[in-house]
Order: sequence, then structure tokens, then C-alpha cells
Amino acid sequence: MTKISVVVPTYNEEENVEAMANVLKELFEKELSGYEREIIFIDNCSKDKTREKIEAICAKDKCVKAIFNIKNFGQFNSPYYGLMQASGDCAVLLAADFQDPPEMIPKFVKAWETGKYNIVCGIKTSSRESHVVYALRTLYYKAIKK
Repeated sequence: MTKISVVVPTYNEEENVEAMANVLKELFEKELSGYEREIIFIDNCSKDKTREKIEAICAKDKCVKAIFNIKNFGQFNSPYYGLMQASGDCAVLLAADFQDPPEMIPKFVKAWETGKYNIVCGIKTSSRESHVVYALRTLYYKAIKK
């Protein structure tokens, strides 16, 4: 059976990790039932109760794994390491705060399954945040790219 790994980097996401785990489990049960799932939460040394919540999720679901960093390795290194630990035939990187809609995963998997693409990614074309916040975020990521 084809395995899909979903890597979810976290930092102070105690309000989101349970909801994310539940959404992913339901998504695999309903829309990706023909696939084995591996969910990997990689925590960047959160200061809240994120770690405890992830540990509880792992105790209930053998398909959920956790990596707990001893310090904050940043928003680029931590997800990269999480992807390197994924054992699936394909891996999906997903923001814990639902900025990336989990419901896109089946579409990405379908595109990947065609065999035409080694990498499938989504491009955000709109946002519910204010124009000012969206513009500032865009500038921030452009600055990081340079």
C-alpha cells in the first residue's frame, strides 16, 4: 500500500495540533482510504503545551509520530528535518495553523499519482487576511528569498 507522510511543523500550536490531527485522520478515512498514513509533528521547542498535546495524540494513534527539537531550529531547518524523517512514498508539508488547507492533499496526491510530477505544490492566490497583512507577509517572504 502506498504511504503518504504529512509533516506538520509546530511552535506554540497547542490550540491547533489536536484539530489538525483529527482533520488529517478524517481526511485519510474519507478521501484517502486507499493509502497508509504517517503524520509527523515536529515541534520547535514550544513554550506552551504543544508537546504534551502531541504526546497524547501519539499515544492514541500509532500513525502519528513526533519529533521534539531541543531548541528552535527555525521555520526552514525544522520542516526540512521533518521531511527527511518521513518514510512515505510521498510527503506533504502542512502548516499547523491551517494556513495550508488540508483538503488540498487529495488533489496533490492525485497530481503526483499521474507520474508527471515529482513535486506538487500549491500557490496561494487569495487570502482572508487584510490587504496590509497580506502585503507585509509577501514582502517578508520575498526578503527571505533574497
